[in-house]
Amino acid sequence: MLRLALLLIALAASLLPLPAPALAQEPAAQPGVRTVELDGRRVRIQALGLENRRPGTPVVVFEAGATSSLDAWRQVLPEVAAGAPVVAYDRAGLGQSEADTLPPTPRHVTGRLRRLLRQIGAEPPYVMVGHSWGGMLIHYYAGYHPEEIAGLVFVDPAPVLTQELSGNLAPFEAIGAGRPGYDAYWSAFGALVARASPAIRAEFETLRRILETPLAGRDLSPLPEVPIVVIVAAKYLPLPILDRMPFDARAYFEAELRHRIRLLQEWVLASPDGLLLVAAETTHSVPRESPRLISWSVGRVLEAAKRRGAPKR
Repeated sequence: MLRLALLLIALAASLLPLPAPALAQEPAAQPGVRTVELDGRRVRIQALGLENRRPGTPVVVFEAGATSSLDAWRQVLPEVAAGAPVVAYDRAGLGQSEADTLPPTPRHVTGRLRRLLRQIGAEPPYVMVGHSWGGMLIHYYAGYHPEEIAGLVFVDPAPVLTQELSGNLAPFEAIGAGRPGYDAYWSAFGALVARASPAIRAEFETLRRILETPLAGRDLSPLPEVPIVVIVAAKYLPLPILDRMPFDARAYFEAELRHRIRLLQEWVLASPDGLLLVAAETTHSVPRESPRLISWSVGRVLEAAKRRGAPKR
């Protein structure tokens, strides 16, 4: 849960006016970036290496965290693309993709991604990489279409939806904050998200709704038995927004970190070739702070997938 606070800080920064010099700067051109049309709406993608793809080679598909665009993977994609075809994109209403009219439920978001991949000629199998909320989105995709998945890389996935609401409350209870601490935390989210774009508000509303839904009603299937790497960011970052919380933010971070490690190790143990990495050198902003850790993890999953062969379809 504290991981989501980092996304809120990024969101808050995005809502502030840019200084004049920044407004005058054009972002550096990225290779393979273009706009395509899906369901009559513009979608920005970045695709590298599809034209040289060898038969059976997995495409590495990247799903960014909440509020984030494909630019989050700027330091990761070139290194991964040296060994495999890659695809990243902006979800509807984020980055430079046109907004959608339907709620961004996991089934809707993953369905659009699936159609997008086929439209650009990126047929399965896939190794999927998801950061934060993107980690849960690739979990949903893998549950809906296990036959398409060759491997998975979870980059500090949050929130972890394979537990009941009581599980998300557990770290608050461990430090004596209980449900009031949880509610205060989400009130801070609501106040900040209220200033965001409709697409960002819709993502957070969807996420909160799922958290409040009993596990059996979350439409979340078990992970397929494929190679996976789970990266857990273990570096604490003081956040001003947490200073106003009715609990000790550092104590909550440590309790939540240990709780998530216990939960995520079960994902790894269920995999035929799983690895859990606890990275003390990085905060939740892993794609920016430790891009090589992600590219190494992708390489490991690709090698394991190669040994196992293509997923059965």
